[in-house]
Amino acid sequence: MSLLHTDPMRFVIFSFVFFACLTTAFAQGELPVLPKNAVEAESDFNMILLGMRNYDFAVQSGEGECLYVFRQPGIPETYSTWKARLTFDPRHTRIEFKDSIANNIQTSKATIISTPSGTLEITYPETGKPDYHFSQRNNQTDTDLDGSRSWVDPRRWLHIVDGKDLPTYLKERNFRILKSESFNGFPCYVLEAKMDAEPLPDHQQDDNFERIWVSPELGMRLLKYESRFLRETDSADGHIKKGTPSVRRIRVSYELHGEDAWLVKNGIVETLWIDSEGTEHLVSRAIVETQNFTVNRQMPREIFTIDMPEDAMIQVEALDKKLSKEEFHQWYNEIHLEGIRLIKNR
Repeated sequence: MSLLHTDPMRFVIFSFVFFACLTTAFAQGELPVLPKNAVEAESDFNMILLGMRNYDFAVQSGEGECLYVFRQPGIPETYSTWKARLTFDPRHTRIEFKDSIANNIQTSKATIISTPSGTLEITYPETGKPDYHFSQRNNQTDTDLDGSRSWVDPRRWLHIVDGKDLPTYLKERNFRILKSESFNGFPCYVLEAKMDAEPLPDHQQDDNFERIWVSPELGMRLLKYESRFLRETDSADGHIKKGTPSVRRIRVSYELHGEDAWLVKNGIVETLWIDSEGTEHLVSRAIVETQNFTVNRQMPREIFTIDMPEDAMIQVEALDKKLSKEEFHQWYNEIHLEGIRLIKNR
């Protein structure tokens, strides 16, 4: 019988015993036992997804400092750095950006507040009034950040593609248990899925897959992700040709808060291309580091609100126009879903 269709109470008890046994086994450095048949493989895979979801909910809130650094070699070399203070609870996120550089240019300080109803971004130019921009979102975890800034949030590192949570992504991509091995000293399951692509010659079959390493000892946390693929087009400068083997690799380490709340401590993502001799060449590298985090404490509600001046004008993406503070308040009340309202004293 599928684990997903067992009696709820029996399932909870079974899950507790299962994870307790896993913790004991891997504390002794034992590798996961691989399934012997298709039925066991499906059950083990579903249990891995269950473990991921279980520990995803272990971190309910947090506050601390984040540093993100992006580098792309070239002439000229491109780099970006984002220093930010992150605060979040199950429904809201606030990010205060400071001392930031984007594409080699100093950027204005900014505050981003995400609620279940949407995302408000306030930028503070060196001169003049703050700029306000609001965009609606269907998913509260989507903070409407650009491609670089989204990675300053350590929770983003557990959402590999398109912001999807990892269990959903693994299920949709039809990952399966490939093997077990140690990574950075932790016994891991290695899961694999083949990439969507045209049929490849036999000698290129190994250049078309995704793999992830997950550690039962660390609460089924992702420790490594790697995808190998063939480039579909030439690079912009023509240096890397279509069909060149390429790699995207993510490595993550964690800090334990309390008994079971694992938060990303460091992360690195690299994109590389591989020459005919098998040598890897860096295309881009991004690094995140978190510091001084406190986890799972009650966040004051006022953290997720702003004190907006009476003459403020807010650009509303859905309406393609600016609203006054009072107009925005009335409109926001109509689309507000749940959680804290953005404007103080309202």
